[in-house]
Amino acid sequence: MSGRILVIGGNAAGMTAASRAKRVDPSLEVTIVEAGPRIAYSICGLPYFLSGRVPNLSDLQLFTPESLRNERGIAARVSCRAVAISASQRRVTVVERAERAEATIPFDRLLVATGYRPVRPDIEGLEGPDVFTASRLEDGEAMGERLRDGTCRRAVVVGGGYVGLELTEALVERGLEVTLIESSSQLMSSLDPDMAAKVEQELDRRGVRVLTRRRVRRIQRTSEGLVEAVELESGGLRIGADLVFVDVGVEPSVALAEASDIALGPSGGIAVSERMETNLAGIYAAGNCAETRHLVTGAATLMPLGTVAAKQGRVAGENLAGRRSRFVGAVGTSVVKVFGVVAARTGLSEREASAAGYSTLDSTITGRFCASYFDRDAEASVKVTACRQSGRLLGAQIVGHPKAASAIDVAATAVSAGMSVEQASQLDLAYAPPVGALWHPLLVALNTLSRAF
Repeated sequence: MSGRILVIGGNAAGMTAASRAKRVDPSLEVTIVEAGPRIAYSICGLPYFLSGRVPNLSDLQLFTPESLRNERGIAARVSCRAVAISASQRRVTVVERAERAEATIPFDRLLVATGYRPVRPDIEGLEGPDVFTASRLEDGEAMGERLRDGTCRRAVVVGGGYVGLELTEALVERGLEVTLIESSSQLMSSLDPDMAAKVEQELDRRGVRVLTRRRVRRIQRTSEGLVEAVELESGGLRIGADLVFVDVGVEPSVALAEASDIALGPSGGIAVSERMETNLAGIYAAGNCAETRHLVTGAATLMPLGTVAAKQGRVAGENLAGRRSRFVGAVGTSVVKVFGVVAARTGLSEREASAAGYSTLDSTITGRFCASYFDRDAEASVKVTACRQSGRLLGAQIVGHPKAASAIDVAATAVSAGMSVEQASQLDLAYAPPVGALWHPLLVALNTLSRAF
């Protein structure tokens, strides 16, 4: 199959799709346009660059435009922003930042992989120096320069999600005094409150000041415009700061698609078929701008996860190359490391299941993930949630020692397969004293839950 493939967006979904399409059909002419100056980088590695564990920002970049062309035969135009899609004329209008002039790029098949954009909260003084986000490598580059000048002593992190927690750890490792502010009643809204509390305990143990149910009203600045404090909405609390990091959530970047008559779904992301095709023939979407079918509820939803984006991109790439491939959906499996603990989840939490209309039963246990005579500290709490009527396993959460992290993948497999609690409790899991327990804690939690049926 010959033809011109154009991909808008040069990161996880777009890069995976372009590479897969070219591999399936080497005769394809594949072009990527990327609004930023870089392609194919790991934004998930940014906190570890800021902490110093990753020595160079370039270590997070897999390809440059030159290496992509030489190694995979794919053209990449960076600092090139797509501004309009003409489905009928099969072309995209772009603006090259260097020339600041419009140009058009023809295509036979198109992938929209425009990703997400950070939510910008309504905070006075948000715009200006020393306030950072982490949606692009350029953000990390600027933040890294600020940390290297040696004048930062105090930091405020606004938002207690995955990225906020990882940045908190990075800043503490850099020797800063850190305050973490979350507007809701708990950190990590993807976990149930009882499990999220264990993460907060670890932060407290590491000297992080955590304030929940608090909103930032204003970022105070000096006469020179530098950050000096963060003022909260209630209580008159003023927190001294030299640097502020903001991550209160993301939303799909869909303005280009919406202006081009590409339909959006109920979640606000681009509506796609199982083949990742939009309502316009020959135009596909994948990644954080596109919807995903939740394998438990069946609902179209947003899952801004790199793993989901990459899988969607692979399916989209195969279809761009003429195959008929399907992306069946996902269960939202994720994990984050916060100092000495990991927090992992898959499927639905108890709270999410109740909101989706399920009547639930759950069980929470604490167990060791290897023999006690090898590591007495290798403990974690495991929570499993099931449908009261059907007995189907709906989700699982694990918080504790890093050795427990991989167990969430077992739970994800069981949830994706639609297993009942009884079926999942019979899984044949590996055991050897240094690396596993005779009774795996996940199985213990499932067996405990099975008694309720």
